[in-house]
Amino acid sequence: MIRGVVFDLGGTLMYFDGDWDAVNARGDAEMCAYFDSRGYPLPVSFAENFRALREAGRKRATETHLEYTAEQALNDTLTQHNICWIPDGVLPYAVKKYFDGEEALWRAYEDARALLEILSARGLRLALLSNATDHALIERMTRNANLAEFFDPLLSSAKILHRKPDPRAFQPILDAWQIRAHEIVMVGDAPSFDILGAHRAGLRGVLIEGREPTGASHFKPQLEGNDEPLLQPDAMISQLSELPDVIEAMNGEK
Repeated sequence: MIRGVVFDLGGTLMYFDGDWDAVNARGDAEMCAYFDSRGYPLPVSFAENFRALREAGRKRATETHLEYTAEQALNDTLTQHNICWIPDGVLPYAVKKYFDGEEALWRAYEDARALLEILSARGLRLALLSNATDHALIERMTRNANLAEFFDPLLSSAKILHRKPDPRAFQPILDAWQIRAHEIVMVGDAPSFDILGAHRAGLRGVLIEGREPTGASHFKPQLEGNDEPLLQPDAMISQLSELPDVIEAMNGEK
């Protein structure tokens, strides 16, 4: 019996409606302008070095399954430039400025809220588990899309440290729900993160096909020798609206 459903966010419940290069350049400019407005001018090379550390950090995170957050990258860039006179309290606001442009370009799929309403009405527990470098961004995105209210817990790798497909990323949900892993389904668009991670943790996995890749999708985890079978989903869907029938079918299996 399926008693809980865990959702990925980007590419599953929401999509990015913009140009990544443009939004990243805007983020750099907005962040540096914010520092300048607070009386903390930054070197000309700061934004370029911040981008480089973010890129290297994302690559390292896929190898270690440990998140490298945007705030860590900002701290490391400041250290790289021997800047130690900016108060720590300023950094979260600078990170928000960096993500403001991106945040405005995320949209919920039109059937996302209706699906969550159906599953919630059926008594299923719902959670969110997203690989992301800033948890506050994930909270704002889901609130903006009127989705946040359905998730308990609402998690990201920036909050819990571990990234999918590390099975430890799923442990906070298992601990919170006290539901056996095989009674939980993970729904996502990335086999090498969502499906592999779910199966490593003992969950079932449903793959939603045909979605546009998200910004960091070119970073994929290195597979181990016995991972190939774990990449195969228990079911596949092309629309979120198909999920309730898939769960019913799983519940009817002998």
